[in-house]
Amino acid sequence: MEETDVTQRQNVDSLQKEGNTSQKDVTKEAYFFHPVQLSEESGQIIDEKEIEKSNIEIEQKLQELLRSISEETLQLNEFLTRENELMNDICISIKQVLQRINVSFNIPPHNLPGKRKPKRITLNKECHLTLVYQKGQVRSAFLAQYPPEIVMAVLWIIMPELARAIMRYRKKISKRVSLFEKVKMELKNITKAMVGGKEAAKSTEENVNAIEHSPKT
Repeated sequence: MEETDVTQRQNVDSLQKEGNTSQKDVTKEAYFFHPVQLSEESGQIIDEKEIEKSNIEIEQKLQELLRSISEETLQLNEFLTRENELMNDICISIKQVLQRINVSFNIPPHNLPGKRKPKRITLNKECHLTLVYQKGQVRSAFLAQYPPEIVMAVLWIIMPELARAIMRYRKKISKRVSLFEKVKMELKNITKAMVGGKEAAKSTEENVNAIEHSPKT
């Protein structure tokens, strides 16, 4: 019986020691780990401030980019509108010239941009560009209605030919003007001769009449 009491008392003392040891460990753990937790919280606060600052900088940069894109888009629209107006005016002028000199152009297909190459390309005096493809497909429209790259390529090709065509037309008109000047000169000489003969005859007749009606001495 006494041995049992002694054993129970030893167990109780052991449990008390373990409890005291556990409380000391918890106290130590609380003592050593609480500062670490406080440090993590302050780090989180610093990180949040940095993130907020970074977000503000990103937002400002995005606003600047959007403002720049808006300005560029506005200028782009103005240039595109002006480009279309100039192409239309140029093509109308070319049409008037081609109609005047009665000239059309055959354009080499390989000089036209694009992956799909036509078999034949012509620009008539109405300034209509006609593209004929291998399978018989045909596309024809006023030159200004094509993309700017095609209009530029066509102008680059036809302008030297147009200059030569205008020079030939100028020589043709020059010869015709020379002929007209010669005809005018000849007709003027003939008219002068005819009118001059009549005036001479009239003058002789007046002289004769004056002599006949003069008093005799």
